[in-house]
Amino acid sequence: MPEIIYRAVPADELPINENEVARRLGTERGYTDEMIESCRRELLKVITPKFSYTISDAVYSDDNVIDLGYVKIKSETLNKNLQHSPVVYTFAATVGHGVDRLLMRLSKISQAKYFVTDALASAYAEALADYANNYIKQGKNCRPRFSPGFGDVPLSFQKDILGAVNAQKLLGITLTESFLMSPMKSVTAFIGEQK
Repeated sequence: MPEIIYRAVPADELPINENEVARRLGTERGYTDEMIESCRRELLKVITPKFSYTISDAVYSDDNVIDLGYVKIKSETLNKNLQHSPVVYTFAATVGHGVDRLLMRLSKISQAKYFVTDALASAYAEALADYANNYIKQGKNCRPRFSPGFGDVPLSFQKDILGAVNAQKLLGITLTESFLMSPMKSVTAFIGEQK
């Protein structure tokens, strides 16, 4: 069984990308007001960023099948992304169930606060995915991360990824019947290491 590496990340260590926030809020970069800052404070009280990952030897076949040991994926786009990387890192990351509960509460009391908090939570999830990506890639020559749902890799592979990184136990991530993750602000991805 491959080793699974787990990390909890203090929210204040997540360098949120203000361009990402501005894009999601539809504002200029650096714009803020009391509601945005209030939503950010409330979000930071409930956010619990964490990720886990595993390392696999990858075996490639001529028909675009990639064997990662825990799953075989037939994909032209993932194959192009990995460029026959002999080692593939698989990770899952989440900002936690507290964010879902906060968003559910806000959806019932303030659509404006819901919209702002949802945008901020998405930016924090992206910041966590970047953090996990950078943590894994440290000192290595790696390809850009690639997530299911992109190209010809269906969301159904979320199940295999979450199982490989023990996401239900370590991160509290589960899947709906349509392969969407809960908590909602969760990310899975592959990263190929070139040798």
